[in-house]
Amino acid sequence: MRSFGIALMLGPALAAVCIANNLDKYGVFTPKKMALGSVPSMDGQVYSSGFTLTTDKPLATLDYDYEVAGLPYFVVSSVSNGPVDVEVKYSEQFPGLSRNYSDGPSQFTPSTANSRRVETHRFTESDVGTTITSMLSQPGERWQSLRLLTGDSITFEKVGLQASIEVIDDLTTLPRKFSSSNAKYDEIWMLGPRAITAACLDASSQVPSWSASGENGTFVPGTRPGISYRTWNLTNYVLTFESEIIRGGAGYTIAYDITGNRDGVQIHLASEYPSDTTYANINTTLFPANTATLAWGYDFANATSMTSYILGQYNVPFSVKENTWYPIEIRVNSTTGNIVFSVNGEQVFDIVLTEMGFTDDQLSFYGWASRGEGAIDFGGWQDQAAYVRNVTVTSLTDSSEVLYSNPMTDESVVVPEFGGQTNPYGSCLDGAKRDRYIWLGDFYHTTRIMGVANSKPEQITGTWEFLFEYQADYGQLPGFVPISYQSPMPTPEIFLYNAGTSSASYYFPDYVILGLIGLESYMDYYDGVAFVEAHWEEFTRAMTWLVGCQGSNGLIDLTPYTVVFLGAGAGMAVNAAAVQCLNGMAKVARAVGDWESANAWVETAASVKTAINNLLWNDTLGNYALDVSTPEVFGVSATAFALTSGVANKTQIKLSVEALEGLRQGPGYLDSSSTGNTTTISPNTNGFY
Repeated sequence: MRSFGIALMLGPALAAVCIANNLDKYGVFTPKKMALGSVPSMDGQVYSSGFTLTTDKPLATLDYDYEVAGLPYFVVSSVSNGPVDVEVKYSEQFPGLSRNYSDGPSQFTPSTANSRRVETHRFTESDVGTTITSMLSQPGERWQSLRLLTGDSITFEKVGLQASIEVIDDLTTLPRKFSSSNAKYDEIWMLGPRAITAACLDASSQVPSWSASGENGTFVPGTRPGISYRTWNLTNYVLTFESEIIRGGAGYTIAYDITGNRDGVQIHLASEYPSDTTYANINTTLFPANTATLAWGYDFANATSMTSYILGQYNVPFSVKENTWYPIEIRVNSTTGNIVFSVNGEQVFDIVLTEMGFTDDQLSFYGWASRGEGAIDFGGWQDQAAYVRNVTVTSLTDSSEVLYSNPMTDESVVVPEFGGQTNPYGSCLDGAKRDRYIWLGDFYHTTRIMGVANSKPEQITGTWEFLFEYQADYGQLPGFVPISYQSPMPTPEIFLYNAGTSSASYYFPDYVILGLIGLESYMDYYDGVAFVEAHWEEFTRAMTWLVGCQGSNGLIDLTPYTVVFLGAGAGMAVNAAAVQCLNGMAKVARAVGDWESANAWVETAASVKTAINNLLWNDTLGNYALDVSTPEVFGVSATAFALTSGVANKTQIKLSVEALEGLRQGPGYLDSSSTGNTTTISPNTNGFY
């Protein structure tokens, strides 16, 4: 991925500090096993030193034994018939090494980590003995492969990751431990601490990759586009800027819904692919030379539950040179869906989104069907890098009206605006690989595991600090938040769905319930009275919002918030979890001396519990209904929270657990009794409670 001359010298100063601090604090991850051959292999031998890739054995499979993360580095000791191109893949799961994009792309990963899980490096004789690092840090991975693409052979002296998380080979060294008479139980318990070690981050541990200078503007490596929060509501506009491709191509995104992290219109400009900078594995099918590729969605390739569509490929009427500045113009009429793209004053395409042969359902995500309105962003595809500068947005109907302007020369302004700065607080993500976002619902588990194993309360409190920054003025906490934007966030209201309207709110309202249950766990393990007292106003605002969701029938009703993870918005799982939350937060209130709130929340919990047993308990079937409208349907989540919340009495517990046998399917349970037998069982929902 490096080796395009000056690019690696352009890393931001903050990145250099971050890398140095990480090396000093964590050190490096080194592979534990290695296999040489022609295809990926799990049958590795103990890794002790270097290895050689040859035309006979062109592929090395590296196994780190557990999930790791950090900045990939390589030290070569010999290169034969160079330059030698080596393709490197990273994956959480072994099968990813056999896929074109490995286990990527990761669409919730900003530029502090590589959303691409494949990268290429070119090595020459001049690289021998030098530590070569990637431009971008890799999020969670266990497996790595290196494939020889060109040349006769290459010998690696060292390969690994400059760690961005703690290096803990032996989990028995953690502050807290678990031991039982059953070794299998001990191994299962270890899965939680191992996951938390990789998914929870120390403050300032994530490495920025964007940089800026007065001459060249902003350097943008090839990863998922960085999104400008300041441009969240652009509509009917003309976007102009200058772009210089350093290698391969550059990506420009418009129409992105930052308020819901939803989709966008992707434009990719490919260079002429000169032989001296073009890798052997470049994807000329997806991006032919001297073309502009137009796509709708998160990217130019699909990811799990995130479909993207290639809308068209268009020839640029000249050869697109690398290391050459071109003026770019994108004219957007979001009323009609018309987009006109021009390079160097020459029109490349003029299209209308609704006339591209795709349905409105295809070109929408969670109700977002942009026709050009939304935020702008810059990024690139695998192995690419470019500069961008002098960004200006004017009104489509009045060129004298400037809607946005950024010369892209001040790193301290650009990087936080486009979501690429290091994390100012410790934070816990829902997983090590996919996200650089905090998901409040998943935090429910993390807090409990942290308390009995890793014991890093600063990562718990740091997570809450992010959540407070984005709390809605009416009290609701966000279901998920980024960790790499400007902090404190000056305009948190723009991250609400339907921001700027009277119906603005956050999706995943039930995540607030789960997160506050997690706060009780934090207090149980750490007795964090000082932290809670300091933020009691934020917590009570969230609770006031939750209590305000109680309907006239006594049930909590989250239906107006559209997307609810636990099931029906006014259903059993939501309400039983709410009872658990209300009672738990009453304990927290008593700990900080707020007896008035404690008594009120206990009273509300009792009234919700009564409504549950009156409206959702099915005495005939012996279980709790998922929802009032479906009294005959029961499910895992409803039963789980009936037990953990104390809503069910002994008889109801017995009957509910017995009824679960009707959902059992081999290794797990169907989500509900209305789920078909052919449906894939979800480890997520089965393990959430």
